[in-house]
Amino acid sequence: MKPALPILVLSLLSVAPALHAQSPTPDGVQPGINGFWEVITSGGRFVARLDQITSVSEQEYLIDGAVRVFECTVDTDGGQTARFYYIEPVTEGSSITTGSATVERLKSIANQVSNKAGAGDIDAIVTKHYPDTTHAKTSEYRVKNRATISQIYDHVRRVWAEERGKGGENQLIIRNG
Repeated sequence: MKPALPILVLSLLSVAPALHAQSPTPDGVQPGINGFWEVITSGGRFVARLDQITSVSEQEYLIDGAVRVFECTVDTDGGQTARFYYIEPVTEGSSITTGSATVERLKSIANQVSNKAGAGDIDAIVTKHYPDTTHAKTSEYRVKNRATISQIYDHVRRVWAEERGKGGENQLIIRNG
């Protein structure tokens, strides 16, 4: 019976590194795959060959005067485009407290309903109205805060335009943003 104990201990020690490797990677930049740019969000993942990226952009615009969109777009030679965006009602930035409180209350109710339906956080779900917002060959990712858009743009621009893939940290992980 005693020889079984050392074998059990050795077995557990050999499994420990694999269990540790399965823990979630923290937010931030990571080494990633050489020659590729990758971003991981709570809504999905986008990977592109660095030599296939043709442009990156960051913009802000209004839709129907009611919704402000902050967006980062990454275009590729392969015809695939990645859109990362954050949306907010125009009234959220106004100085009228009642409007902001109403918007926050509506967001809270929408999130509660969405979570009960199993759809998750409404602020991270891409919203489309067919056929008006259907974008062929476009991968869309909605993020939870405005600063994340600039974070994504700054990262892809650095990896693609400045380092030209020769940097060490070409993967960006954003789970809470």
